Amino acid sequence: MSFAEPSRIEPDDNQSRGIALAILLLPLTLPLFLFLCLFVFLPVGLFAFLFSFTGELLFYLSMWNDGRTLTRRRLRRRLAAGETGTLIIEYPMLAQGRTHAWWTPDDISTLAPLPIPDRSSDEYQDAVLDLMEQDQSHPWDAWCWQEYTSTSQGKASLLRVWNGKKYQEWLARHYPSIPIVETTSEIVRQLEIEAQQKSHQPQP
Repeated sequence: MSFAEPSRIEPDDNQSRGIALAILLLPLTLPLFLFLCLFVFLPVGLFAFLFSFTGELLFYLSMWNDGRTLTRRRLRRRLAAGETGTLIIEYPMLAQGRTHAWWTPDDISTLAPLPIPDRSSDEYQDAVLDLMEQDQSHPWDAWCWQEYTSTSQGKASLLRVWNGKKYQEWLARHYPSIPIVETTSEIVRQLEIEAQQKSHQPQP
């Protein structure tokens, strides 16, 4: 009985050349990659972080100057004294990221002129995206901004910037009966800024 000799798989010449070229270029590409990380990506990322952090700090200071900030200690005292209200988690941008926490003694669920949408739902996200194409804001976001979170006419008190959702976790743990609502202010904030700029332009 004879056995067939096992077939040999010959290496592909192009693949072999590619591997050899990669090995040869590795000493050149590694320093370039390190250079880009240290002198391009890292400075750009650091600048973006500092720019965002500074903006949030200035925003908080402006609200503090207007008497519209509230510390956790003062809020805890109010809640211990029997005050009720609503925690507002504001997303300055539609995408997940920075959040602001606001407090109002109002029961927004009974005062809102329309149903409060679920911000995480596809229905709300699709509606916001459709309205953005028309430079319009969602009716809920517009109402919540005008009544509570607007920097010029809102009446809610700012608790925290940058990561306001920490207050959501804190309230859910210690005061689970306090309602929490979410809103996106990206479009309505921009519309208010544009309206203010137009009002300050000299009339012909």
